[in-house]
Amino acid sequence: MSDLNATVSETKTGFRVEGYEKIEYDFTFLDGVFNVGNPQLADCYERWGRVLAVMDLNVYNLYGEQLERYFDHYDLKLKMHKTKIGEKAKTIPTFLSIVDSMTEFGIYRKVGVSCSITTTASTSANMNRSQCWWSEEAL
Repeated sequence: MSDLNATVSETKTGFRVEGYEKIEYDFTFLDGVFNVGNPQLADCYERWGRVLAVMDLNVYNLYGEQLERYFDHYDLKLKMHKTKIGEKAKTIPTFLSIVDSMTEFGIYRKVGVSCSITTTASTSANMNRSQCWWSEEAL
């Protein structure tokens, strides 16, 4: 949820503008997110019938097939946008390619059809696991 507060007041030489936007929402973390026996993620996208997943190439190589199987199982149209990996890939052209994918997909600000996918490594158990996070308030 977003709450914008701003005031404008007159000064001797002009105006003073003060404002802030408070942004507040919760995230859901889910282990085994692409297990077809776990419908929690699919349930979030059921009303739109589609998902845009933005990920880097490492995540795609690790989880791309699982992602496709998962959303196919729930009959949700999936588009995956893959980006390059690393600091050198954090460029305006990379950003614009993500924006282009969102535009082509028909996303606008109030429609929650995108998912951010990250991976974490557990050093104590020496195993990888996938997690997906999303905010139902943002959806």
